[in-house]
Amino acid sequence: MKLSLNNEYEIEDLRRQLSSMSEDFEVSMILKGREKKFELEGTLTGDEVLKLLEERCNAIHIGSQKDEMTGVQNHVYFWKRVQTIDRSEVLPVAVIMFNINDWKFFHDNFGEAESDRLIRLVAETILSEAKPEYAVGRVDGDVFGVLIPKAEEGEAENFVSLVKYGLNSVDDPVLAPSAAAGIVKKTNIYQNIADLWSDAEYNMLEDKFRIKNAPGYRERLEHGL
Repeated sequence: MKLSLNNEYEIEDLRRQLSSMSEDFEVSMILKGREKKFELEGTLTGDEVLKLLEERCNAIHIGSQKDEMTGVQNHVYFWKRVQTIDRSEVLPVAVIMFNINDWKFFHDNFGEAESDRLIRLVAETILSEAKPEYAVGRVDGDVFGVLIPKAEEGEAENFVSLVKYGLNSVDDPVLAPSAAAGIVKKTNIYQNIADLWSDAEYNMLEDKFRIKNAPGYRERLEHGL
């Protein structure tokens, strides 16, 4: 039996075929994931063949949602989540934009590896404070978006404070991570989150100005030089 499956419907067709077969299968398979390569050779039952193929399809599906560098939702999937939340008419929704402060400074002075590490560190900090129902995505190189459906009073502000505290607490010989944040709220069903994004950006830029002009910011930024 030669297998070439592209989607869940083809797997369902295969399941029906294998359910009527009792014999084992001689299998030689190479399954390549984003991070792993599985090489199998031997005798497998129909159920075992199906399990392996389903695991592979799940890996492809999950991989299509995730940003490879950080593990948060990628740009495309994040905006799909925006559309889904808009259609659900859930209210209120807190819309948060995070932008890494002085990412270019670290890239120019310490190179790509360290500036990438900074992006991953910020993503990890955001994820560590996010609840399971939050949508967290990397929407641009050094920009992250967070959606909080049914946000309680003060929840978004508290979340942002925890993320900033976590970043400012990092003790690293090179990096001095910090991020500016802008928050807006969707409060009626006729608003679209995409239309509110520019307001979040405006609020983020105001926050960035305050942070970068605060006493001690420059000294912390340059401590690794």
